[in-house]
Amino acid sequence: MSNSKSQKPKKGFSRLLEIAGTKKWWLIGSVVLAIGSTLAQFVPYVAILAILNELAAHAANPAGVSQELVKHWGVICLIAFGCYSVLLFVSLMCSHIAAFNILYELRVAITRKMAKLPLGFFSKRTTGDLKKIIGEDVERVELFVAHHIPDLTSAIVFPLLIIGWLFTIDWRLALIVLAVMLIAIVFQFSTTWSKKATEDTKSYMSIMGKLNASIIEYVRGMQVVKIFNRSSIALENLRKQIFGFRDFSNTITSTYAVTYLGFYNMLSAALLFIIPAAIYFLLKAPSYSGYISTVLIFLVLGGGIFFPMLKLLWMTNMLRQNSMGVDLMDGILQKEEIADPEHPQTPRDASIEFTNVSFAYDKTQVLNNVSFTAQPGTVTALVGISGAGKSTIAMLTARFWDIEDGEIRIGGSNIKQIRTEDLMNTVSFVFQDNMLFFDTIEENIRMGNKTATKEDVVNAAKAAQCHDFILQLEKGYDTLVGESGTYLSGGEAQRIALARAILKDAPIVLLDEATAYADPENEEKILESFSQLIKGKTVMVIAHRLSTIRNADQILVIDKGSVAEQGKHDELVALGGLYATMWEIYSRSREWKLNR
Repeated sequence: MSNSKSQKPKKGFSRLLEIAGTKKWWLIGSVVLAIGSTLAQFVPYVAILAILNELAAHAANPAGVSQELVKHWGVICLIAFGCYSVLLFVSLMCSHIAAFNILYELRVAITRKMAKLPLGFFSKRTTGDLKKIIGEDVERVELFVAHHIPDLTSAIVFPLLIIGWLFTIDWRLALIVLAVMLIAIVFQFSTTWSKKATEDTKSYMSIMGKLNASIIEYVRGMQVVKIFNRSSIALENLRKQIFGFRDFSNTITSTYAVTYLGFYNMLSAALLFIIPAAIYFLLKAPSYSGYISTVLIFLVLGGGIFFPMLKLLWMTNMLRQNSMGVDLMDGILQKEEIADPEHPQTPRDASIEFTNVSFAYDKTQVLNNVSFTAQPGTVTALVGISGAGKSTIAMLTARFWDIEDGEIRIGGSNIKQIRTEDLMNTVSFVFQDNMLFFDTIEENIRMGNKTATKEDVVNAAKAAQCHDFILQLEKGYDTLVGESGTYLSGGEAQRIALARAILKDAPIVLLDEATAYADPENEEKILESFSQLIKGKTVMVIAHRLSTIRNADQILVIDKGSVAEQGKHDELVALGGLYATMWEIYSRSREWKLNR
């Protein structure tokens, strides 16, 4: 039982400290230096007390005040200021070095983890949520390590140092100062770290994610918005998210205003508690001149001690947000990934075999007892209405998800027994909507094979029928494609993606409507070129243009998640079933003409 508890993942602030502890020596150095700077910051107050005592001792004869004493403490204060500045600078340098290393490691860890997660994980989350986690929440960790740890050290050490020193001067007045400070802290923390405050912070993080998603959607959909004259509606939807965030912020402000103001006012009015007591003790003191310096130093420090406490007021809310952000990051880092086998197997060939495969997204059944075999060097076409499960079959082949029932084999090996890296090297995937990165055309193609030469890239581009249009561009292969390929047409982007897949030269090729954006002329060229390159490869094609798969070795008709029909084109047409109906409809659609 105790062992299981010790292994329980940390959450919140403790998890934040655990992350920071990965660079503990840098942070220990930062904390030690921050304590040193705080001690140096304390020196002027000691000087003030010493000078006040000197002035009180010579109250009747000011000329008797030691000038050497004043100069002495002045020099010490200057030295202390220099030490404070240097120690604080070096402390912040240490914390920033630690923070930037943690920042790098966290982002790398999250992105690597995301690459190993099933696609179902991303279907449940908006782009705005993931952007916020990788961007803002990781940045908050950097802020905590780089700034909050030194500031928190100073904000804790300085009041404790002052309180301890004040007790050596007059324990009665020090006790009043301590009582006011403790009451304010308890009052503040009982609210800011309550269950309701935690839930409010979660709501804030969620609203921020939705707002980010709305902004991204608005910007990316600007072309559609303008074409369909939906600017006012789209803007109104974004305005709703912005106003929703505003209203929530106003609600939070009004909810916690009393707490914040109470904390602030109590600290600010500390002198109201100190002055009456100080006057009382002053009147009772055996020596008026001897006690006046004590009263004055308490009046100086009675207010000054609370400035670090006000910093804690601001930091408590930031720390809670940081803790929530860490929990969201751990929601990715601790997510169960597609695991690699302990004893990996190597496929003997490029065959694909589905045996009684069933699969569901959450609780929605998508595939039911799907069984088929694709032999090496053959072309298997998947056809059916949208939502029938065609893309799911292709994605399961690449193990984007794990199946609940049945078995998928590649080269005789269960894909669960093949290492992810080996599986990805075996399979190449061309999606209908392909992602191109904001880089040159050459580098986008070279993603298929990082060791490829320029000649290899050009040959792949020629095979995909995109070499000619690339040369027509001002910078040729060095042309930037824009974000998500926005500088290219749909057909051009598709052919570059096809060139990328060709360059990879994987033994299994999965095509999700690879010719969707090609015009008739280029479609024919792509198919002709591709037919020369798929020799010896296993190809699975998802097609809506039935003319492109007439020569497929086998056609699987997918209907409601099951294989309704299977065979060659002529066989299925002669069968007179679902495929024959689809072919008839497709043939009529090709004969359709625009009439006025």
